[in-house]
Amino acid sequence: PVGKFWSYFWELKAYGGEWDKVGFADWVAPKLAATRACLAAAPASPLWPPSLPAPAPHKSCAPHLDHGLYHPQLLRWLEFFDPSQLLLVSFTGYTARPAEVVRDVLLHAGVGAPLADRAAARVAPPRADQRNARATGRALPRRWHDQLLALYSPFVERLYAVIAARAIAVTPCDHRGTRFLDTPPPANASAAARGAA
Repeated sequence: PVGKFWSYFWELKAYGGEWDKVGFADWVAPKLAATRACLAAAPASPLWPPSLPAPAPHKSCAPHLDHGLYHPQLLRWLEFFDPSQLLLVSFTGYTARPAEVVRDVLLHAGVGAPLADRAAARVAPPRADQRNARATGRALPRRWHDQLLALYSPFVERLYAVIAARAIAVTPCDHRGTRFLDTPPPANASAAARGAA
């Protein structure tokens, strides 16, 4: 969720106009403050969903940060679907091995192995311009990385627990039982990234 949030900021920046004037620090600081205030008032709050009426009024609790709250989102899906129907796709795994992921998805959907193998054989790795690349080459400043990681970590731990307890499949296969959502700490921030802060 940390990398997703950083990429989301750069996606918004791509619109230009007023976004050209927005720095990451000025954008993220009030969001983190609002989220922390909600958690201080209700430590067990899922912070999600923002759109449902009371008793879950989370509309202003995690503005934009709620996109990366996968644990409560997965719980919502489990209200309607059996865990065996779900297959979680690791984005980093998909970009590294798209054919394997496509095969896993097709097999999970009940397509026979011969057809899944043929379809996977036709999958080409995504080009650089097709990846989630808005943030590519931009280092998330360590200060913000650490704060976002601290916010998301309890939710990620809860997600891993649900995946294990409910035996939810994950692809690529080698991401099963791993900490596939963990975000490595950023390298030393470049001058450009510090300017974005």
